[in-house]
Amino acid sequence: RFKVQVDRLQVDLKKQKDELDALKAQMEKKASVMREDEVRNLEKDYQRKLRDFERARRLYERAAEAGNGKAMHNLAVMHAQGQHGGNRPDYRTAAQWFRRAADHGVVDSQYNLGILYGRGLGVDQSLAESYKWFALAAQGGDQDAAKKRDEVAGRLDAQTLAAARLAVQTF
Repeated sequence: RFKVQVDRLQVDLKKQKDELDALKAQMEKKASVMREDEVRNLEKDYQRKLRDFERARRLYERAAEAGNGKAMHNLAVMHAQGQHGGNRPDYRTAAQWFRRAADHGVVDSQYNLGILYGRGLGVDQSLAESYKWFALAAQGGDQDAAKKRDEVAGRLDAQTLAAARLAVQTF
């Protein structure tokens, strides 16, 4: 009975390895022309199953350079979490990728820029910029961003708040 269970486990492991190998081949082939849903699948499957951050980074970079905003966001997250080949967060590079994704309308990147500017991580601290990014994320439907925007607004003087609101309008 034990041998049967071991044999089944070996078959299951072989099947999983074959599935992972097929997933790798498919992602490498499609990375430069991925649609948003394919990037989401890459995010879920590749990160969870393979845990191969360097390979994921390379694939995200290819998709990001092809103009995929979600891939830009995922690269930024990898840099912010230290999954970019280093052991420590690289907030400066994360901010650059978040900015590119935010310019493509990725609401989560807009929110994250609000955090980075509010704390001065990877960018010069600026509550006006923090307000702008939270406000843009709120316009995109992020309710938490609306709360953060209002918190930051309470810390700005009237003139700076007016300038920040104008920056949102002209974005």
